[in-house]
Amino acid sequence: MAARASPLARELAAVYVLLIAYATLHPLSGWRDQGLSPFAWLAIWPKAFLTGDLSFNLLAYVPLGMLAVWALFPAVRGIAAIVLALLAGLALSCALESLQSYLPSRIPSLADLATNGLGTLVGAILGVMLAPGLLERGTLKNKSDVWFGPRTPRALILTGLWLFASLYPQSMLFGHGNLLSFFGPVSGYPFTPDEFARVEAAVTASSLFAAGTLLAASLTPAAPRIVLLALFVLASCAVRALSHAILFSPDLAFAWLTPGAQRGLIIGSAALLIALALPRAMQLALVAIAVTFATVVVNLAPANPYYAAIVQVLNPGRFLNFNGLTQTVAALWPFLAAIYVMFAIGQRPER
Repeated sequence: MAARASPLARELAAVYVLLIAYATLHPLSGWRDQGLSPFAWLAIWPKAFLTGDLSFNLLAYVPLGMLAVWALFPAVRGIAAIVLALLAGLALSCALESLQSYLPSRIPSLADLATNGLGTLVGAILGVMLAPGLLERGTLKNKSDVWFGPRTPRALILTGLWLFASLYPQSMLFGHGNLLSFFGPVSGYPFTPDEFARVEAAVTASSLFAAGTLLAASLTPAAPRIVLLALFVLASCAVRALSHAILFSPDLAFAWLTPGAQRGLIIGSAALLIALALPRAMQLALVAIAVTFATVVVNLAPANPYYAAIVQVLNPGRFLNFNGLTQTVAALWPFLAAIYVMFAIGQRPER
């Protein structure tokens, strides 16, 4: 059987480009002409280097190189795919660095371009090495063909974005759709600790159910659905713990596991098992209801006093722009999910 192109790789590559652009140009404000050519930075090699920043730039472009190679597969392979991926990564980095010339808070750097290009090259080489097993043959390729339906790329991307958004330290576990940081609080009603725990449980359960059900709706009956959903729940907890360990301190890695969050995880996981028995159209309808409920509650609930105390030790440092990206993805996720459901609910799965 001839190798086929991967819609998931192509759409994921496009999403990743948007994420890189947003993170590079964050906070997207204060634009002005500083009297310099937008390409003046190309003639200046920086005298000092921030090792952490350069390492982060390199690592951020590794997935771009891999996704670019996989998006080109099978039309372009081998050395040609590596060269095209590298040129695409360099072009993207050059364009974004030049745009930074109009942002006083950002400093374009030839060193950034070099590390971005190196990261793209490393990712492209890895992508070429892994492409046959992932996209053409191999156990993982065979399993994905059996486990996932043909109309699942966007649902899988949304599920991945939900996990990515969980890296942002929100006041409630999985409290995506929070617009308070952009527009200010809506409600001033003071909750008691018990009331807030119930609210957090409801938000956690609803958000986990929505993301997990999107994943469940993408799986075929032949997939080990319970195992995959259990891994998804574990991954969501691991992402949250990793975020707290990095942004706060390792001692606070599980500070988010409050009584409300614990109850929400249990309720949401149980609801996911029930959703497995439902038809796909009903699963998607419940996703819409769950994201709407969670978003409304998140934006009407008052500030979490416990979170206000712990966030005082937050020191994002060089992760400031990354935090801005995860915050924006978290705020937009419920709306992206609702748009997806609106178009997908009327489609009949091809299985």
